[in-house]
Amino acid sequence: MNYTTLQSLIADYLHRTDLTDKIPTFISLAESGMFRELEVQSLELTASGVTVGEFASLPVDFDALTKLTLNFAGKEIVLDYQPTSDGTTGDTPSGYTYETGKIRLWGAGTGQAFTLYYKAVMQPLSGGVATNWLLDNASDLYLYASAMEGAKYLRDQGEIGVLAPMVGSLMQSVKSKMERRTIPVAGSLRITPRR
Repeated sequence: MNYTTLQSLIADYLHRTDLTDKIPTFISLAESGMFRELEVQSLELTASGVTVGEFASLPVDFDALTKLTLNFAGKEIVLDYQPTSDGTTGDTPSGYTYETGKIRLWGAGTGQAFTLYYKAVMQPLSGGVATNWLLDNASDLYLYASAMEGAKYLRDQGEIGVLAPMVGSLMQSVKSKMERRTIPVAGSLRITPRR
């Protein structure tokens, strides 16, 4: 499914042909609610680069940093957040902070290779963005949440009453799916309940 198909399905669901220009607004309103409620783990990405001075540029879709590693003296080191320099002038980078839309790596020089592990901002659907993670993985949620916004616009209380619990259930289902994706399927680590 893509953005165009979704718009067509919403019009079909609402049994209306006169709302074509309103449907993108219904989708946008539905996205506002869904994006607020869902923290999509599948949008964890990596970006690699090289420092300029002590600074690393952030990707355009950057939302939150998960981990920052730096290749230093042939080793990969994980840097921790450090709001200010610790004052040491040693040869090893000591941490990072955010400054003016970039990341400052305390003690790193120009040309240091780094890798950012970060959560990306989910892109809303538009003429230029035909699909995103949520539409690919939960097209039913997108359809019914957008149709509910259409029902609100039409002030159709009966349809809102039908769609609201359905959307709530689908939101919970997507949250559960995302939680399951973060749990390892198999491994040596086992949780033993206390007795």
